[in-house]
Amino acid sequence: MANENGSGSLLYLYGVVPADAAAPPEALRGLEGEPVRLVRAGGVAAIVGPVPAAEYTDEALDRRLGDLEWVGERGLAHERVLDWFLERGPVVPLSLFSLHRDADRVRARMEADAERFAELLERLRGRREWGIKLWRDEEEVSGHVDTLSPLLRSMQEEIESAPPGRRFLLSKKRDAARADELRSLSRRVAHRLFSALREKADRATTITLPASPPEGSRTLLLHAAFLVPDEGFAPFQARVTEMAHELGGVGFEIEFTGPWPPYHFTEPDGD
Repeated sequence: MANENGSGSLLYLYGVVPADAAAPPEALRGLEGEPVRLVRAGGVAAIVGPVPAAEYTDEALDRRLGDLEWVGERGLAHERVLDWFLERGPVVPLSLFSLHRDADRVRARMEADAERFAELLERLRGRREWGIKLWRDEEEVSGHVDTLSPLLRSMQEEIESAPPGRRFLLSKKRDAARADELRSLSRRVAHRLFSALREKADRATTITLPASPPEGSRTLLLHAAFLVPDEGFAPFQARVTEMAHELGGVGFEIEFTGPWPPYHFTEPDGD
């Protein structure tokens, strides 16, 4: 909620940590290069920092949200603060631009949601979020689809044994079926990858793919997040490596990122 008089400063809320979390150093800077501190209340602590009220009114934010460079810079600062705490314990990350008028309002929010935040923090303790994207290289996968698809292999065998006239018609039929088989193969690969990694994680979720055209010669097939215990990271990483080696040989690429603040395994809400 923005300051109605547009003066002074607001408190930007980055996330929530346990009440006994270490105070951040002076060198840790958040949005607008401002220092970060903790506001402890209700058995938890809010990570906050000041931002100029005039630049963070509802109207000002509405004007700036379309500026990807401006939003991106603040997103990086937001992540930088959360990453510092993530390296030292559990954190419930909040979305960008959660604003409060003053520390009293932050304390009131912490006290009202303290039980829920405490449960989330305990559930996240010793765990991190890792991201997976599965890409299809159009040219390379197309070169392998005839051998990867049982249907297309069967059709090819039929073509090879057919007389010339029928061979032409069967070839046309196979070409028409290839697009459907490519989609079917991609779904199977994505499902197999997600299932294999889900077995090595505490929790997993898929993320809605953007309704946008393929990126050059690649198509995004799967975007997923996995909540992995720290002690279970080595087998999870080994499974990712194994799947990347196997699928890479036929034109599928795995993009592995993290660790991230566990955005997809909490229930953050705005002010």
